Amino acid sequence: MADRRSHSSLQFYCGYFFMTLFVYADSFSFSHNRQRRVTKNNDERPILFRQTGLRNSAEGVSSHNNNEIEKPGKNRLLVFGLGNIGTLLAQRSTSIDQDDRTPFFDSVFGTTRGGAKDIDGIRAINFESYQELEDIIPSCTHILITIPPVDHSSGLDKNDNATFGGGRPKFCDPVLNQSNLSIQNLIPANTWIGYVSSTSVYGNHDGEWVNEDSEVKCKPGTKGELYYRAENEWRKAAQTYSWKLHIFRSSGLYGDERSAIHTIRKRGAGLDPVDKVAKSNQGKSNKSFPTSRIHEEDVSRAILSAMVCEGLESCGNCLWNLADDDPAPRTEVMEFGTQLLVESNLLPPKKVDSNQSSRIPQQSERARRRLTDRKRVGNHRLKDLLLPDGKLIYPTYREGLQSVLDCNRKEWTSDAASE
Repeated sequence: MADRRSHSSLQFYCGYFFMTLFVYADSFSFSHNRQRRVTKNNDERPILFRQTGLRNSAEGVSSHNNNEIEKPGKNRLLVFGLGNIGTLLAQRSTSIDQDDRTPFFDSVFGTTRGGAKDIDGIRAINFESYQELEDIIPSCTHILITIPPVDHSSGLDKNDNATFGGGRPKFCDPVLNQSNLSIQNLIPANTWIGYVSSTSVYGNHDGEWVNEDSEVKCKPGTKGELYYRAENEWRKAAQTYSWKLHIFRSSGLYGDERSAIHTIRKRGAGLDPVDKVAKSNQGKSNKSFPTSRIHEEDVSRAILSAMVCEGLESCGNCLWNLADDDPAPRTEVMEFGTQLLVESNLLPPKKVDSNQSSRIPQQSERARRRLTDRKRVGNHRLKDLLLPDGKLIYPTYREGLQSVLDCNRKEWTSDAASE
């Protein structure tokens, strides 16, 4: 009888042990899966926005209740080039968004040329303040480069490895090319590096869609070629020094301080000579030439999301096209912008230039590319992997220009009243 009771007790404890083990294993599996994915409307998407994607200090992450956001420790951002994108991103990076996906940085630095910029929460540094940069760079966890490339090959044999007198390679990227700043020796391994490039690297694809795997067809001597060379300079450096490199190929940028609406207001009603040439060419061929663009807010949001991505570097998915959902001809965009201004009674009169009729309109390289480099830039990778909800804030130029108008309406109305 005693043996039977012992046997029953043994069965009970063995069963309890295995049941506990099963529950624990199932709980671990569920928790592990929740960390790897998020389910929204039955759509499973990889979570690429965890705060743990940022490098933490030795002190670790402080604990908070479920309603508060955990603050990473000692994450520092350096932006080379406080232009429109650099400034906007630096400003957005100093706060945490309501969706709990925008990284918080303890310190944000940015480089300028000439006079210092006064931007709340951002420490501006002159690009040529070498000692100051040498002190800051080793402590930065994230570095973003927005400065355009420069062609240093004038007068040099392009088949030769252009160098300084001391034999140092000459780069078209101004940051890598800083002769007084050995950037390669200052950036620690595993530092996140972002380089803002251009979709002009794709060149002409006869109006077809391009994605990150499309052939690069930029012509020698163009801005697109310079950007592609700079991309490869950063790729080589990142591979050599074990940096986590992300390259962002941006379409035409517009935002609250520069847009088609700003251009229209600057010149007044009507098409300027360059746009008339474009419209005339479209009429002759009976085809429109769509170009891709993207609002600066969406660019900033995408880059900040990439800063907290985990594991993408090892998969090679660190090349991103930045474009909205609706490539459209420039003339169509300008006509829509004009319509918005007319409806708001904010369209200035046409500015008359008596010499304009006698002048041959001069086209910039960008204007020429609109006629020759025809392509539609796809953004599936951007929306599928980087954006929290898979959507842009401004999916087309229509929403974007309406937002630009709303942002500037008060100032422009005041200007109109004072004239």
